[in-house]
Amino acid sequence: MAKINSHLHIKLKGFGIDEIINYMDSYKIDKCWLLTWEELDAIFKRTYINLSIDDVMDAYRRYPDRVVPFYAPDPGRDNWFEMLETYKKKGVKGCGELKVTYNWLDDEIKKVLDGVKKLEMPLVFHIEKERCHFFTDKKTVFHSYLYDIMNGAFNRSIRKYIEIFVNKTGIFKQSFEKRLWYFPGYLLDFAGLEKRLQEYPDVNFIAHGPEFWNNIDKNPDPTLTLEKGKVESKGIAVELLEKYDNLYVDTSGKSGFNALKRDPEFKEYFLNEFYHKILFGTDNEYKLPYENLISSAKISDKKLKMIMGENAERLCD
Repeated sequence: MAKINSHLHIKLKGFGIDEIINYMDSYKIDKCWLLTWEELDAIFKRTYINLSIDDVMDAYRRYPDRVVPFYAPDPGRDNWFEMLETYKKKGVKGCGELKVTYNWLDDEIKKVLDGVKKLEMPLVFHIEKERCHFFTDKKTVFHSYLYDIMNGAFNRSIRKYIEIFVNKTGIFKQSFEKRLWYFPGYLLDFAGLEKRLQEYPDVNFIAHGPEFWNNIDKNPDPTLTLEKGKVESKGIAVELLEKYDNLYVDTSGKSGFNALKRDPEFKEYFLNEFYHKILFGTDNEYKLPYENLISSAKISDKKLKMIMGENAERLCD
């Protein structure tokens, strides 16, 4: 059985192709899916990182037996289908990572789904909730620290108390509010996702991102980046996995790791219930012990093999 990391990026967090191959060798990983991120007109230039198809294809040319290339052109491209079709002929096996500020029912996403259906490709998508992003144009150490605190550091818990203080006292309120920019989220509407799952039963959707994983619970805390504590009741993410054969999920990112770690009892249930729909992946968070987290569950060798590689291999046949 091949062990496959189904979610990696080149030139993210210092990962060039040599670092990726060294990581794979160290962890006895046979293959990896290398995914792009393309937004031609990103709302937040500071947070966007162009993870290009050129770098993915260069890595694939160097290591054709280790790299499985993916590409998600920006849906705003007029030549979207032609781009993906061209790269399929060059070896691209799937569409991903689709990380764009559209909703599922937008015409641009219908174009994507029509395209991947025709090309018989799986689709890896990132789902993230809307929020007000805090910006500062100053480059001091203090402002950089403030930027991190307000936009995700410490699980946004400190931000919650800063906002309470500002709203109650009025101190710095005007300065604070003018630095807030609305972020519409990435593919965050679950009702729209469900409709697309129904409309495209032949397309394999692979979910990734904090909003999907936070919604394994029915009532996630909207103030947190990553939900904490015991999963009290099934959320919409679990319900969709139960209902639709064409929905999968990968374990990647801090969000995937956190979701499986936060509640050991839920982890046992989730891995045993959805072993045929879960793909092992890390999203360049290679220092987190994903494999130990998964293998420590009470799960059969057969199910473990499916999660660690067989599911990914089947989706890219």
